[in-house]
Amino acid sequence: MQSEWTYIRDGHFRKYFDASAPLYVNNENVSAIISNIEYNQELQVRIAKILPKRDFSACYTSFRNEACTISGNFLLQGSLVATVSGVGQFSLSADRANFVRYGPSTTKFQIARGTDLQLLSYSISEEFLARALEDDIPATFLPFLKRSEPEFNLLEFRPTPEMRRLVRSVISSPLVGTMRNLFIEGAVLQLLALKANFLSNQVSAGGMLNEYEVASVQRAYKLLMGSLSTPLSLSDLAYKVNLGEKRLNSGFKKIFGGTVFEVYRNERLEIARKTIEQSDASLSKIAQHIGYRHYNNFISAFTRQFGVSPAKYRRHSRDNKNTE
Repeated sequence: MQSEWTYIRDGHFRKYFDASAPLYVNNENVSAIISNIEYNQELQVRIAKILPKRDFSACYTSFRNEACTISGNFLLQGSLVATVSGVGQFSLSADRANFVRYGPSTTKFQIARGTDLQLLSYSISEEFLARALEDDIPATFLPFLKRSEPEFNLLEFRPTPEMRRLVRSVISSPLVGTMRNLFIEGAVLQLLALKANFLSNQVSAGGMLNEYEVASVQRAYKLLMGSLSTPLSLSDLAYKVNLGEKRLNSGFKKIFGGTVFEVYRNERLEIARKTIEQSDASLSKIAQHIGYRHYNNFISAFTRQFGVSPAKYRRHSRDNKNTE
């Protein structure tokens, strides 16, 4: 069941909803207080307290017309699922905030009945992000600055206690009017700075990986193993998982015991070894399957890794089977 809030996507309530004064909704579907503050074409902030009386969905369309929207989303409590038309889906909870980028589209929010939801969300332009961070843009933010490319990008992370305190201060602020708007604008800039610092690819204390970095390294490993025949370069792999090249290599060493190249080489040679044992495929085809364009390079790498050439390994493997 949907309330009149759904019709915002058609622009019918735009003037009312754009106002800094909160919008109050109380009907058979939902009770809500929503503030939408449009500072300029580069910054828009939404604050919402929503209590659905039944399973509830609502659609929202960005009021701005630029090629893409970059949005930061935090929930102080509650949870929801958001579907961005034609591009992707994400969930939000108190322990899962995000930074998301998408082109012109409509976002559908789904909230379960009885969910006491408190949301802070801001939308910024690419120019705003680049200007705010200047020369200190972390590698994790670079995919969000691909101008004129409305590609969907999603960065999820666990908000720090400092971020949560700041979000709480915005949602529960007793200020009104201009002072409230000024306070919220400053809080958004602080959140952006905290997020950039948290997600940066700087080595943390003791060289430990944070939660986001661990997830990025694991995602990079899956991408690497999924493209054995057409391997990704280190720069491409780092770009796809929003992590700096040095930090990605460092993460691979900590989790998998070697650099990206070393892990990739070892894994594909291990696949070659098992394939040689278990199949009658030609050695040249096996080499091609794991990404070696030149057969001689495969022979050299295999021999270094296992101390014997692929051909001899196959003969030994077959001899062992025949004697069993």
